[in-house]
Amino acid sequence: MVETGDFITPHLNYVKYFEKPPLFYWLTAGALILFGENERAVRSVPAVAGLITVFLIMFLGKRMFNHRAGIMSGWIYLTSLVPFALARLPIIDGVFSLLLTATWGAWWMGYASAGDRGKRGWYGTAWGFMGLAVMTKGIAAIALTGLIVLGFVALRKEWGELRRMAWLPGLILFAIIVLPWHIAVGLRNPEFWHFYVVDQHFSRLISPEHAKPFWFFGVVFPLGMLFWSALLFPGLWNAARRAVGAVRLFNPRPPRKGEPHEGTLFLMVWIGAVVGLFSLSSCKLVPYILPAYPAAALLLGAYLSKGEAGKAAYGWCARITAIGLVLLIPVVSYYARHQEMLPVASLDWAVRAAQAGFLVGALFLGGAAFRRRLIPAATGLVLILLIPAMVLTVPVVARYRKTGAFMKAMPRPLPEQIRIADWRAFDQSLGFYGQRRIILVDEIDELAFGRSLGDHKAFFRQGAQSLRQLAESGPLLVNIRPEDWTQVRGWGILKPVAANSTNVMVGNDPFFRLTGLRPWPDTAVGPPPLLLMPRRAESMRQTGS
Repeated sequence: MVETGDFITPHLNYVKYFEKPPLFYWLTAGALILFGENERAVRSVPAVAGLITVFLIMFLGKRMFNHRAGIMSGWIYLTSLVPFALARLPIIDGVFSLLLTATWGAWWMGYASAGDRGKRGWYGTAWGFMGLAVMTKGIAAIALTGLIVLGFVALRKEWGELRRMAWLPGLILFAIIVLPWHIAVGLRNPEFWHFYVVDQHFSRLISPEHAKPFWFFGVVFPLGMLFWSALLFPGLWNAARRAVGAVRLFNPRPPRKGEPHEGTLFLMVWIGAVVGLFSLSSCKLVPYILPAYPAAALLLGAYLSKGEAGKAAYGWCARITAIGLVLLIPVVSYYARHQEMLPVASLDWAVRAAQAGFLVGALFLGGAAFRRRLIPAATGLVLILLIPAMVLTVPVVARYRKTGAFMKAMPRPLPEQIRIADWRAFDQSLGFYGQRRIILVDEIDELAFGRSLGDHKAFFRQGAQSLRQLAESGPLLVNIRPEDWTQVRGWGILKPVAANSTNVMVGNDPFFRLTGLRPWPDTAVGPPPLLLMPRRAESMRQTGS
């Protein structure tokens, strides 16, 4: 978008890409324009979205329960594994989760408001945020919102609340946000509607891509809270008992507005809708259930902020977690020694930092079990204690398993004459760091629809012979898998530029002449763990493994 100035038709690797609406792309493009084309600019979007989500959860916790619950809920969300990890990744789900949290939080505020003016304002805000959520990830925002609202209203037997939802101004605001881009992209691209509605939103439900069993999210969801997982079970059990008191579906008595535990029931429906709806789809990825974690943090925050926190289960959960941390100390060492992708020596300090974090966390939790009001602080602190280990591990993993470090070590920018290809995979970082279109050989993946629109034969090729022809026709850099190196080596055309445990980058003689890089000997490419960085012609280093 920044390069072409076309903010209407999304493209991926220079072919039309209609899988998602463009709000996340617009935000990322804006960050690139403001801060330059670099990693920090791209990662700033999910990071800011994650931070805003924390503050939004704190606000909702205070309004739904009490001030202490709000602070506690924000702390829980901030120190849960899945929200913490996804706040670093430049994918759509962080922004989508923020907007859904804002949508459902605003709807609740409208429901809980006593005056008509307050209701209209909050319900109108919910309509606006739902429009923004649709512009981020499509119809899923409407389906989830409808399921939560209808489910809650049905359980409360308050069908009249639907009439108060500011339908006219809300729909107008929703249409103003959603329709302009959908109309514009549809007019420019007649093929848009069928793929966007039928293929992307409905066919994806039964797609074998990323297929997982029905129970997958039921297991992943609690584990995604990491050190809060043990506390989550009594917290949800407590919430379920409270929520039952607010259910009026099978009760002949009319519902009473302002009844205790309405908020708890709403949050339980929220979690059930997100986990349940995505469990029905055969296509399952962990980021899909990120929108359920704000509700889990709110329920757990309410549980820990009240008298229920003094129950025996509360202390036992802290002890169980502390024991688990102690058991992880030898486990992390064993895994580091027996994995084959990274050199054990490069993980030495990371392992020590992780073990120290587990040990100190276990001591804190063990002590807090006798001072139960300290358990929430100690539980969240464990993830904070592990940040040094993460900081030490991520660069090692990036160098030994990713291509970004290779691309940044080459002359930048690469001469325009050099073409970049990827064989049997599509590593999207190649386009970002190489600043050019990537030729895909024996790989179509999610670009199949875009490839079918227009003539893109030069950038989608089939067979090893076509890759060999590319290598014979001009300067070329190719990313291949290590298992394909033996075949490529036999051609005698492409030589190693860089390699790690999961990638081998090879180039031909014109590539080396243009870049001033020096090829590695063929024999340098061996089994993992492996790291050969691009080297200048004047470099006399003989090994990087």
